[in-house]
Amino acid sequence: MIYKSASEFLNAPHKALTLMGMSGVGKSHLSSMMREWGWFQYSCDVEIGTRYLADHIECAISADDISAVSGFISKPGDLPLAEFKRRQGLYYAAECAALERVPDLAAGHAKFVNDSTGSICEIEDEELIAALGRASLFVYIKASKDEEIAMLKRAQEYPKPLFYPPGLFQAWVDEYCQIFGLRDADALPPDDFMRWVFPRLFETRLPKYQALAERFGVTVHTDDLYKIESECDLLSVIAEGFEGR
Repeated sequence: MIYKSASEFLNAPHKALTLMGMSGVGKSHLSSMMREWGWFQYSCDVEIGTRYLADHIECAISADDISAVSGFISKPGDLPLAEFKRRQGLYYAAECAALERVPDLAAGHAKFVNDSTGSICEIEDEELIAALGRASLFVYIKASKDEEIAMLKRAQEYPKPLFYPPGLFQAWVDEYCQIFGLRDADALPPDDFMRWVFPRLFETRLPKYQALAERFGVTVHTDDLYKIESECDLLSVIAEGFEGR
């Protein structure tokens, strides 16, 4: 881990963070606040869309609108399964490439924040994850139980494209087809499948975030982050995260 203690983190002239957690937990909102406080904000979503998937995406992408990336990923059933998996592979490669830039960028800025995607916990390249852990402090933004329920509800009301761990995705497709008597996986009903599968994806990701935080960083709670009004407040909340290790 880049910082060994709260005091080392607070006293370090160079600070680099990687924010992680489920989509919608507040990573981008927090990193935007940090940008206003003088931090260099690196958005993996924007980087993926504008640099590594640019040849596949025609619409403009910005920090405020990454919908074109979601449109490219699409949903199972909106695309034949083989094409959906191909795009999942392209997205995964793009995310890894975007993360590979973090160590150099972090070293070049006194205050650096990596606004990661919700799927950072699905990266299987151990060398890449270790390099991120050496270059930045992982800050897992952990939702409260009420917020978890709200996330699950939003996912039911507004299913959106997601990255799935390849090792589990096909098993989930097979299970869905068996339960609902669907013979052709290419005919998956997109939104119904996503409503069914999201709680399963959600359940598998939470312990992965926690494991990364225990190896390379700290866990902070959304209830504490909602109270911050300044950079000093944020640093204090992160410092308190060291005490819970």
